[in-house]
Amino acid sequence: METMIEQIIGHTHRTYRYILLTGMLAKAVNPDTDPLALQAGAPLAGAFDARTLCHAVVVPFEQAALEKRLGGSNEPFLNKPARYTHLSVDNAVRRGRDRQTLERLIAVFERVNAEDNGKDALIAVLARILKLESRVITFDETRFDAVVSKRALEQLCDRLLARSCEGESLALVAALLFELVSRSQGGTLKVASHPANQSGASSNEVSDVDVFEADGKTLRYCCEAKDKSFTRAAVDHAVTKVRKKGGSTMLFVYGPNGGAQESLPAIVQDYETKGFDLTFVSARDFAAGVIALAPPIAWAEVTQILNQHLGLMRAKDDTVQHVKQVLADA
Repeated sequence: METMIEQIIGHTHRTYRYILLTGMLAKAVNPDTDPLALQAGAPLAGAFDARTLCHAVVVPFEQAALEKRLGGSNEPFLNKPARYTHLSVDNAVRRGRDRQTLERLIAVFERVNAEDNGKDALIAVLARILKLESRVITFDETRFDAVVSKRALEQLCDRLLARSCEGESLALVAALLFELVSRSQGGTLKVASHPANQSGASSNEVSDVDVFEADGKTLRYCCEAKDKSFTRAAVDHAVTKVRKKGGSTMLFVYGPNGGAQESLPAIVQDYETKGFDLTFVSARDFAAGVIALAPPIAWAEVTQILNQHLGLMRAKDDTVQHVKQVLADA
């Protein structure tokens, strides 16, 4: 069983990790619980509300004690694998590793049910989770109180952008810069970043990075971030999402790997005639402008911002490791 636990936790789809820990916790606390259940209405004798247990207990515990090793998600049970009433081989899942992981998860829970060893199984799961790399970014505490110079901030952004990490580095830099914009305006703006290449996936998302007024609802800025070659169709799609939310302006930030074959000024002028204010800017130019006007900020605050948005965007492990290395070299 330990081998299957290791394979489940090692799978890139982190929702399965949360389901595994939540099910084992439920079984350890109440032996009559069936960890195969995901909802209280599941057709199982020991059904329970796994989503509530996960979001109310597992998520805070992971963030406080496990250093976000499961993935740092705030609401993991909103993802598709956890939306069924219970785990079953009949659940729709992609072939390959996702299918294998689902089958392994079912096999592990069935074995725990048969052997009634929930506490031992929970210990085994936690022991494997603790072997994962911490997803919390730290910084040398002796430098925490030092104010970051504007030159150092620009270098930080450049080093983050040196590796695209499938666009996540650019989105992270954009979020950091908008946090600086918020601080220059009294800290009243709310900056929300979203999983890269998935903007619009929920009703609360508009662009890759959305900035709201203090109420958290009124949009102030919408920022699309692209660190790869993009087409006019990609721009049109991003603008359409903003317009659907009642917006009439958007910032389109492109990274060192980004660019369009068409004339950007021509696209801007075309949208201007349609009553939409579109701005294209390179990430480095955006960083230079924002940082030049930013108020003083300490390394501790920068680190906190990066941790916050790595969590919000559900950054890949590779991205987290990249950020760790950049800060270690800062």
